[in-house]
Amino acid sequence: MTLGQRIQTHRTRLGLSQEGLGDKLGVSRQAVSKWEADGAVPDTDKLIALSKLFGITLNELLQVEGPAQPEAPVPASRPRRRVIFPAVLAVALVLLAGLNLWLALRVGVLEEQVAALQSQAEEPDPAELVADWGFKVISFSSAGRTVEFQVTTARYDPAEELEVFFLIVNGQQQSRRAEAVMDPEAPGVYTARVVDEDLSLLSGFTLSAGFVRDGVEYVCPLAEFSGLTDKHSSYTSLWP
Repeated sequence: MTLGQRIQTHRTRLGLSQEGLGDKLGVSRQAVSKWEADGAVPDTDKLIALSKLFGITLNELLQVEGPAQPEAPVPASRPRRRVIFPAVLAVALVLLAGLNLWLALRVGVLEEQVAALQSQAEEPDPAELVADWGFKVISFSSAGRTVEFQVTTARYDPAEELEVFFLIVNGQQQSRRAEAVMDPEAPGVYTARVVDEDLSLLSGFTLSAGFVRDGVEYVCPLAEFSGLTDKHSSYTSLWP
């Protein structure tokens, strides 16, 4: 079975048309048709996408059939072919062995690329989890102040259990963690109010947003504040 035939077999197994498979891979129906007719070979990234979509390994997708069975012995009345056929078969076997080696090396490279892509997908950049952030002073007096911090997640999934918090580190390297709550009327927007009774934040502080996904904690620095009052704020953005 050729590569094109395997693509067609798995496509029909999934109940996809050529156009449907093309939509999932970002290519045209004509490109899929050429693949299945063995008129063209998918690029490396498309081979990776095909193997993941079909639920098989790259080795299974790019498998090479063994050499064909030798033909029946040539009759004794044609002695010259009896001499030529072994030589031709030997050359064919050498070429096939070289092709198998090339495919094995290519599969190894592709599998390394897949592993790298999966690793990147499993370890997101914390900065990419933030779409926007902000703050406002709710109250300010000599007895203390209340500041509201807000962060908007870049990707909101109602089925995902996401814990969001703010991390505040003042000039004395004292840290404070404030758990955030999502606004029910604005999915993906989380806020937390921090009461600064001792005015410890007047000396400056660093603000970060934290996320906990699948038990893994990610922290994204947002800004470094040098001062914050009811009428004036001075900070340097650390995001993006």
